[in-house]
Amino acid sequence: MQSFAGVRLPTIFITIILVFYSLPVAAQGTLLIVGGGSEKNGVNSWSTPPYRWAVEGKRVAIIGMETGSLALYMKNQCGAVFAKEFALSTSALANAQETYDTLVTYDVIFFRGGDQWDYYNLYRNSKIQEAVEMKYSEGGCIGGTSAGMHILSSVVFTAENGTVYPDECIENPNNQYVTLAYDFLDLKPGWVFDTHFCERGRFGRLTGFLANHFFNSKSDITGLGMDDMTCMTIDASGLGTVYGTGCANIYRRKGDFRLNGTKLLADSIEVIQLLKGCTYDFNTGTATFETLDRSVNTGGQTETGNYTVLASGGNLLTDNLSMITHLVQECGNVSDPVLILSGDNALAESFRNKITESGALAAEIFNPTTALGQDASLAGKISGASKVLFLKNSETSFREFLTSDNGILLSARLRSDEMISAFAGEDARYAGKTVVGNYLTELASWYAEMTFSPGLALLGNTVIMPQTFLNSDIYENTATAVPYAMSLDTLKYGIWLTNHSFMKISPINGNVTLTGFGSAPVMLLANAGSLSGFSTQTGTGGSGEARQVAGFEKLSLSLIDDTNPVILGKASPAVIPGQDPAQVVQVHPNPAGSFIFMPMPQGAAQWQISEPSGKPVLSGTGSSDLNISTLSPGIYFIHWTDARHRLVAVSKFVKN
Repeated sequence: MQSFAGVRLPTIFITIILVFYSLPVAAQGTLLIVGGGSEKNGVNSWSTPPYRWAVEGKRVAIIGMETGSLALYMKNQCGAVFAKEFALSTSALANAQETYDTLVTYDVIFFRGGDQWDYYNLYRNSKIQEAVEMKYSEGGCIGGTSAGMHILSSVVFTAENGTVYPDECIENPNNQYVTLAYDFLDLKPGWVFDTHFCERGRFGRLTGFLANHFFNSKSDITGLGMDDMTCMTIDASGLGTVYGTGCANIYRRKGDFRLNGTKLLADSIEVIQLLKGCTYDFNTGTATFETLDRSVNTGGQTETGNYTVLASGGNLLTDNLSMITHLVQECGNVSDPVLILSGDNALAESFRNKITESGALAAEIFNPTTALGQDASLAGKISGASKVLFLKNSETSFREFLTSDNGILLSARLRSDEMISAFAGEDARYAGKTVVGNYLTELASWYAEMTFSPGLALLGNTVIMPQTFLNSDIYENTATAVPYAMSLDTLKYGIWLTNHSFMKISPINGNVTLTGFGSAPVMLLANAGSLSGFSTQTGTGGSGEARQVAGFEKLSLSLIDDTNPVILGKASPAVIPGQDPAQVVQVHPNPAGSFIFMPMPQGAAQWQISEPSGKPVLSGTGSSDLNISTLSPGIYFIHWTDARHRLVAVSKFVKN
């Protein structure tokens, strides 16, 4: 008998212990996970630094269903000593011993984009899988972009039945297209990956994945949604570093998931949005936020209005049938007349018919433009209104109306005790503090063309985004605008509405309470106070304004309806004074002849002069003695905006 650490043990035990301690410890490989998008040349591109981290000085095998130009990029731009593309598109190739023998000679194995069902269906339990697992266990680097990233987590969305859209996932997380698998590569246990995250509005989809797993396994996984042209390097210690133009979005369940019918409800999902330069430790679950340089302190922010606000996510009458019925029959008295303020008379007429069919005694239509800014008839209607419906109003003309006498009267009336306001579709934006403009323009977020200006602030600490998931052209705009505005204007709340949902904010037992209605939940993003920041890289990878994406240290996402209302504050019984939508700056002379002097308000970076129709005629920067002799006689409006396109001030002048 001999002793070991003070304990007498048989010799054979000592031999076993020594052999155990002499065995080599399996190495931990590294990962390069990419959310998709085109790689860009140049040392300052979004992709070259992280790809160089993964492949410099190494041999790289790029595999997929087809070949492309990635090998040239990795050699010429990223320093790979050798790179080759392999089209492995059949079961025979995937299971060939030659494939395994070839792949294990490379330092890096990278999956290109494509269809993850092809990868899962052909590569699962194949020689390719064996090669990847062997290389990773030896400390090699495994990478993937788009579909190639999807397959690297332990839970894989296989897309066996085709893709699944975010609206489908929040309306039914157990629908036939949510196909999750657990038996492929397990390089990040306990995670599910999603890609093209903001580009395709997939925050609803990733939430659906987490819920589907929870309902079917009674356990939790963590979601990582990577924006396109964004990626993360994960070293052998498990430390991930973010690169690129967007965010790495981490989602964790904190409260209950429930179903109301098939509709998904969630008490609280923790959301972390990591920009370029931020890190995440996959072993400890902690993050660092070096590039989040903005403190968004929402302490003390609550909603206080002693009135009711309804808002829907769709413009069409069919999108608003339930909200109209609720406005007439569940708010105030059924017979109360409704004042409709609309820039689309034909659409307004169809709404009026539905309102009267629902029981209202009358509904009158007015077009809120500067032409009616001093109209005595409209002033009387506003003063006597108890229910107002806003429908399809041009942002420019409506904002200009709000500077008129009747606009100021309307702003004050909407804030009066027990007032009831309803906003359909696009007009839902006006009820919040911040109005997101130009969001219906394709790639507006990508090219930094969305605008942010003051709203009616009936919800004084909230931004509202209607038409979420309307179509693929604006997925990114509707997804990114909400957190971006919350950071830009220090807002506590952001609300997403789809054309299958509407919300109601009203005082209940003294509390300002948010409830949702429809076949889709209302999605509420809340910030209790955290660090934030903005992307510093363009969507194109070249010069220009940075992509309109915001990062956050921590947010909370809730999916709600009328069965799980959320309290946003205490209702104040006092009438809240009206507010101007922005500073009003005086130009002179006014009326003007050939010249005007325009001061530059504090915080403004540029100005634009437009006709009452909203058509721009002149623009520039700085204070100016401006020659306006080329303008036709008439009324013109000036809008000053800051460097991030927020409205700072407005003015009106007359050209003789």
